[in-house]
Amino acid sequence: MGIRYEKDTILNWINEMGKFLRLLVDKYDAFEKVDEADLDQDGYHSFFGKSRQYFSELSENELKDFVSTIQMEQIRPLAQLMMYDGLLLKDKVMLQKAKFLFNHHMSASSSFSFEDYAYLDKIEKGLVD
Repeated sequence: MGIRYEKDTILNWINEMGKFLRLLVDKYDAFEKVDEADLDQDGYHSFFGKSRQYFSELSENELKDFVSTIQMEQIRPLAQLMMYDGLLLKDKVMLQKAKFLFNHHMSASSSFSFEDYAYLDKIEKGLVD
């Protein structure tokens, strides 16, 4: 039994979250129906310890406070989860929150990603529909 470092823990978390997001993307691309309860339990509860309803009811300031309690590397996966949640369940509230988180993450991390801008475009299209 070895010592487990925090870095290893966050890397394992990111790998598991990535697997879950790939499953969501596959369902989105295949137009498969997603059960809100499964999304809540397998996504929000498993990776962020809170319910989907909790995130749905947060204001932007409260969401900003929440993400200040998690690792910087976890913000973007939360934004992706909210984005696919919003797209799959046609939930504009979750799309707005995803948009806020993507913008917050880019600002807080001083990062630039073409992929994030593509996600923001996808969110905008979802908000218009």
